[in-house]
Amino acid sequence: MKRIQKLALILLPLLFTANVFAQGPGDEKDKDKIEALKVGFITKELNLTSTEAEKFWPVYNEMDGKMKDLRNDCRKINQDMRESEDKMSNEDAKKKLATLFENDQKELDLKKEYSEKFIKIIGEKRTLKLLSLEHEFRRVLLERLKDRREGVPQDRKPHGGKP
Repeated sequence: MKRIQKLALILLPLLFTANVFAQGPGDEKDKDKIEALKVGFITKELNLTSTEAEKFWPVYNEMDGKMKDLRNDCRKINQDMRESEDKMSNEDAKKKLATLFENDQKELDLKKEYSEKFIKIIGEKRTLKLLSLEHEFRRVLLERLKDRREGVPQDRKPHGGKP
């Protein structure tokens, strides 16, 4: 049974990768596929057991939802700034700056809070590794999308097929 689980953890990301890159970007299915890729990537990179995964993913998803909300707030502020930069008063700009800095602090506080929760589930070393995995996933995903647009075969990539 454990062999099957390990095999599934290795093959699922590869299958999802092939499926995501076989279709065009932009719709809700793509977001779901990318999320599935991310789950597979993080699960594989952290070498989560099924017991750890059961505890880890609800906590991670809770944190991820809160982080997305904060980032959406920042995107809205940046969009407002781009659309009305010339019309914005100094006072409005000052308020938006304060909000951006508050959101940065909230993100940091969330990382600290959830790091403590992750440490209880997966330990210090894998929690530290988790902090860099999202960035690594985005980097690899963007690299593969770029290569796909340029027509580079994925089996010739030096990073071994990640994510």
